[in-house]
Amino acid sequence: MSPRILPALLLMGVMTGCGQGPHLEGSVTPLLDLRYETAQAGADEDEASVRFLTLQGAGENTILKVAARLDDLQLAPGVAIDLAELLGEEPDSPQRGAVSRSVLDEPTREFPRLLRGGLTFDKPLTAGAKVPGEFHVTFVNGTDVYSGRTIFGRFEATVP
Repeated sequence: MSPRILPALLLMGVMTGCGQGPHLEGSVTPLLDLRYETAQAGADEDEASVRFLTLQGAGENTILKVAARLDDLQLAPGVAIDLAELLGEEPDSPQRGAVSRSVLDEPTREFPRLLRGGLTFDKPLTAGAKVPGEFHVTFVNGTDVYSGRTIFGRFEATVP
């Protein structure tokens, strides 16, 4: 290989990596654009969630929302929430976690049930704080286009 080609290849690699911005990863990415501009986290007595957002005119698109029901659960920094946990005895009981998407000109979508998943906030969800964390989900196998696929990412979310 010519000594001139290596610097050109490195420059091209750097240039294509620039401008990608924050994004989520996983096997769903060939099917959905998971780039976002900001992340927001929040919790109340019923639910803790992180939303990945882009601006759309005067509103916003929720590229992805990962939520966890807080039934019989104390939210604690650094402790992973099991999103696939069943909240009942039956196999079709509701799960602790849910993943959804709401984007202009797309139908609002719920994703399949979770085979496994986790959501962790590394710091308390205090108003005005920036809270790092991470999540990962794998959807159950089935006939839905997202069945058996994954989404994951680290984030730094603002608490409104």
